[in-house]
Amino acid sequence: MLAWPAWLTILLLVTNLLSLAALFFVTRRMLKLRRQKKRAFAFSDYPVRKAKLEEIAPCFAMSGYGPSPDSEVRFIGGEGVVSSLSDRESWVMAALAKGVKRVFEFGTCSGKTTHVLALNAAPDSEIFTLTLHPDDLAATEFGFGDDREHRDIALSESSFETFYYNGRSSERHIRQIFSDSKSYNEAPLRGSVDLVFVDGAHTRSYVENDTRKALNMLADEGVILWHDYKPGVPGVFAFLNELSRTLPLVHIADTDLVMYRRVRKQLSPA
Repeated sequence: MLAWPAWLTILLLVTNLLSLAALFFVTRRMLKLRRQKKRAFAFSDYPVRKAKLEEIAPCFAMSGYGPSPDSEVRFIGGEGVVSSLSDRESWVMAALAKGVKRVFEFGTCSGKTTHVLALNAAPDSEIFTLTLHPDDLAATEFGFGDDREHRDIALSESSFETFYYNGRSSERHIRQIFSDSKSYNEAPLRGSVDLVFVDGAHTRSYVENDTRKALNMLADEGVILWHDYKPGVPGVFAFLNELSRTLPLVHIADTDLVMYRRVRKQLSPA
């Protein structure tokens, strides 16, 4: 048996060390670029135009005493609630839901926001809310480019099979749907929903899917709200930045909410 040359051993060792060093520097560079991308908008405006509350709905008109009494709502504070909206976001959501007849929510999670929507909608309202049943997590259809962090978050938030609204008066208005949103058929609700809240899986492919279905369901003068518009949620942030080039979206000031209101179609003169 031929002896293993010492010089070859040294060469292999040096080659391995150089490969590890190259991998280290490439990885560090990639992580640095990722951090820079997340901070890119830390000191500049986001691409979607920011709007003050009084711009998005008459009920938020300000007076010398502060917000108009028309913006008074019923809501529950978000402290200690899984994936809750901020209190300001809950107020905005609840005020926009006042008096509406039909609401659709992508992403039930704990059901706390669903409860708030039902508290403020019309007395004869229907609140449809969709989530994946914990027993059906394998049914998710994530896309190839969906980031793993928000894939994992989406699955963890689908751990509920009973909800905040169960046993409360709001429950009679709520229609709980257990389904993957990519499999859900929105056709029966086409053009009939006054308020759609997109807050399901925050990966690119699901936000695109849920938005397409939200637009299909939306009634004239209806509103779509998206949550978590910020660089730290890249699937939502990038998609809404792109969508704002074709739809008049607004970023509601001091929230992570983006809003779109459909204008009533005007009949052409005869």
